[in-house]
This record gives sequence, structure tokens and C-alpha cells, in this order.
Amino acid sequence: DFVLPSGPWPWPAEVVRDWDTWFSMRKLQLDPILDAVLGSHAMTTLWASVGRPRPDPDVLQGSLKRLLTDVISRPLTLGLGLRALGIDVGKTGRCTLHVAGASHVETLLSRSGDYDELGYMFPGHLGLHVIMVGVDVATDFLQSTSASSLEPGTVQLGGHRGLYHDFWEEQVETGHVAHPDMVVAFHPGFHASPNLMESWLPTLLLLRDYEIPTLITLYSKQELAASLQILVDLDMHIIGYGANPFTSLKPEQVYSNPNKQPVYCSAYYIMFLGSSSCQLKEGN
Repeated sequence: DFVLPSGPWPWPAEVVRDWDTWFSMRKLQLDPILDAVLGSHAMTTLWASVGRPRPDPDVLQGSLKRLLTDVISRPLTLGLGLRALGIDVGKTGRCTLHVAGASHVETLLSRSGDYDELGYMFPGHLGLHVIMVGVDVATDFLQSTSASSLEPGTVQLGGHRGLYHDFWEEQVETGHVAHPDMVVAFHPGFHASPNLMESWLPTLLLLRDYEIPTLITLYSKQELAASLQILVDLDMHIIGYGANPFTSLKPEQVYSNPNKQPVYCSAYYIMFLGSSSCQLKEGN
């Protein structure tokens, strides 16, 4: 457990395009943080208890950096979407982002400062409100979805337990929660089975019909191809897709199967907006 880097970015945001540039930008702040963790009593106790030789400092520092990317990948991926979809975070009022299908992965150990890096990505923003919506949102994360107290330059997190299309009907359509400027789904997995597709279909159609700028992330090229085909079949207007420059660098086992190649969270993304049919009609 270590303190995340904080404070305004010393470099222009458009220069920070991937992890290499992010780590270079944060180097002066990160190095003492990582050195403090490596020299801590907890680290010494850890390696004494496992009964194995302690790796070289460079190896341990690389491991800590990979863990750090796993935390910061999500807010920076949100920022990637805002940039690519051309969403104006400096508009009058606040910018509202919904995370659909959020689970304990995004919410169980999240802290209020985890998304500060998203705010630093957009200096001068008037407030960013991130609402996590999902049936598995952690109990401790069920904070208010109201952004009435949101101050310019701050990032506020909120949570709501339930399916996204129900949340839309109960909270957004009634005016209790602001209409989203963008919706993000981290690993929705609707390609994996008919049951998952059935549960996601109302939300996908809602996002299409209301023309909500949307970004989803995926673990692999195979998921990317399968999900793209589903979205094309649903007449989604695909804005872009590809490798995420802010993917987590921490390897994960596939379904806890050590015999498969590890995957990385949010390794790929797809962005879509409205339907292809509507885009063709507008073009004509």
C-alpha cells in the first residue's frame, strides 16, 4: 500500500500518450515513493517470511510499477475516451461519466483519490463526476450519486447498485442524476455467453438509441474481434478500436488457468456512438 502520485501534471496533457511518457513525467515524484516502499519494514518482513531470496531492487521496482498501472489504468482510460470522443470537459457545468457494469474490481478497494489523475489530465476542468453502476458494486462504495457539491477542478466518485438500464430509467430519466457525457464499461464480457449478452442487450440498445458516447475495454484480440462483430450486428456506429496505451501492465491468469497465456486488464478498447443507420441518413 503506497501513496499514489498527485498534483498537476508538469507536462502538457497531449504529450502524455502512454505509460512510458507518464512514468517519465512522474519520475521525480515516483522514485522516492517507490524507494520508500522498497526500504520499508513491511517489505523486509515480507521477504523474510516467504523464505526466498529477495530480488534485486530494479526487479521489485518494476513489479511495483506494474501494480501501480493496475490502479491508474482505469482513470487514464476514461481520459483516453474523453479525448478521443472529443468531449468538452471545460463546458459550463460539470462532466458526468458513468461506468456501466461496475463490480467489486472497480469499487471494493477504490479510494477517493484514485481518480485524481483523471482530473490532472484535464487542467481547468469544471468538475468530473464518475458514477459506478453495477449489481456487484461494493457496499462501501454506495456513495451519493448527486454532484451538487462538486467543485471545479475536483473529481467525485459515486456508486449505485443495479443494472444500468434500470438505473437509467429510475435515476437519469427522472432527472435525479445528470445525463452522462460518456459511458464506459470495463470488460463487459457480453461476447462470452448468451446469458451475458441477454443481460447487456437492453443497455447496449439504450446507449445506441440515445447516442451516448461509449467506450468498452477488453482483455484480448479475440475478445476485441468477437465484441466488434456483435456491435456491428447491433448497428452500432464504431468510432475507433485498438490497443489501449494505458492498459494495466499487471498480468492476470485467464479464469485462473495457469496453462493459458496471461492477459492484461483493459488491453484493448472499442468506442461507439449511436447507430450506423442514423449516421448514413445524416450523411445523406
